[in-house]
Amino acid sequence: MKTVLLALILILLLSVSCRSIEKATDDTRFIVLGPSLVEIMFAIGLGDRVAAVDRYSEWPPIVQELPSVGGYVDPSLERISSLSPTSIHISGSNPVLHELAETLGIPCYSYRFDTLEDVFVTLDSLDARYGADAASYKNELQSRLDSLQYLLGNTEPISCMIVVYHERGSSSMTIAGRNTFFADLLSAMNCEIKAPAVGAWPMISAEGVLEMAPDHIICLYPGRTDTTSTIVSEIDFWVELGFETSRIHCLFEPYIMIPGGRLIEIAERICSCLL
Repeated sequence: MKTVLLALILILLLSVSCRSIEKATDDTRFIVLGPSLVEIMFAIGLGDRVAAVDRYSEWPPIVQELPSVGGYVDPSLERISSLSPTSIHISGSNPVLHELAETLGIPCYSYRFDTLEDVFVTLDSLDARYGADAASYKNELQSRLDSLQYLLGNTEPISCMIVVYHERGSSSMTIAGRNTFFADLLSAMNCEIKAPAVGAWPMISAEGVLEMAPDHIICLYPGRTDTTSTIVSEIDFWVELGFETSRIHCLFEPYIMIPGGRLIEIAERICSCLL
């Protein structure tokens, strides 16, 4: 009887030990595709679990030292498999990666980053799965947005149109719509985005812009280096349409369209245009 009891205790201890080991090593090698998602992972303390990223992710700088597994459309399945990941995380959805994950017997998670709410859902999901420090990130972002709203001090919402793509000389452009993180950031600062009622990234004509009459126009050129000529070109274009020079702005930060770990910096740059 004593021998049987000892055997049962030993089995129980081994079982607990195995579960502890599984918990300690489970989901500790992430393959992460998508700059926004990569930035979020590092911002909330999960960076040490990232084993590889997509070719477009560059921040924080340590990311550039990690293996690259290709892009969203053309991921290297062989490279991913060779890294022995325990989970795959992607912005958007990719059936090929989901199929690969199923073959490898690991989970594949998809996330969205269209709106600020999507970012918060991603943060909560990562927190629930891995005990990430999502709350601190959300609190810091909300606190900064509140301070930017106070800094602007506007009693009536300032209207703003954000141009995300505009060919020089063209009379049409693509702008940020109402269902985007840009609209949400502006709303949090007691401002409003000027855009058609439908479409996340609608195309609009110069005449359409005149009809909407935004207080400010912010043109985004992430990573562009010919800043002086670009600013001159945009100001000339909009002044000819009747807008004041002081209402035209160009932003060149490479992260300006990436709703990830630098959302605070994005909000600050937008706010600086509206002061």
